[in-house]
Amino acid sequence: MSAIEALAPAERREAERLRPASAIRVSIGRGDGSVIDISKGGMRVRHTIAATRGSHVRVTFDWQKERFDGVAEVLASRVVSLGDSVVRQTMFESRLRFVRVTPESKDVLERVLAAITSRELRRWIANLRGWTDELHHDATRDSGGSFIRCRLVGRHWQKKWTHDPTQPASGFLLPANISAAELANLCETYIAADADGRHLIRLMAEEAVKGV
Repeated sequence: MSAIEALAPAERREAERLRPASAIRVSIGRGDGSVIDISKGGMRVRHTIAATRGSHVRVTFDWQKERFDGVAEVLASRVVSLGDSVVRQTMFESRLRFVRVTPESKDVLERVLAAITSRELRRWIANLRGWTDELHHDATRDSGGSFIRCRLVGRHWQKKWTHDPTQPASGFLLPANISAAELANLCETYIAADADGRHLIRLMAEEAVKGV
């Protein structure tokens, strides 16, 4: 069993990982690196100095003129590329769990996660707008009056094909010819979004099914 799998359910719920669109430079221990993904509970980083599983390391990064400063436990670490000791450095990838974070740094982390989620939501909405326009003009993508209803129950999705265009109370409904990749991305975005973000997704879903 991996260290991540061994986390308690409450910790796993807190560990919804988000991938930043642009690089976030981070210091981990005595080395430097970049964030691969990040959550309320920790982060995955690629860095230049070896980290021992089970050790505690200081983690810092800057975000819009603010600084995150915390201590994290190394859950796992591996070599991802070997250096040549002259030009390239050996690179490591480590998964970290935050164990000590100041209230100020928690606020910074919340703003980072909100910004990443908002960016993902805007990207999906832009894609949906283009996809919806295509749908109204391209008969080859006709859904045949069918829809896929995605209802969120706890942390799990119930997906069902239907001819009923009614939006579910929790989740969304879209024309059945949405691509599997876009649907999976939307489900992830919906789970990570706050109440306003989820409401916006539902509004866009309602727009997408009009006239189908």
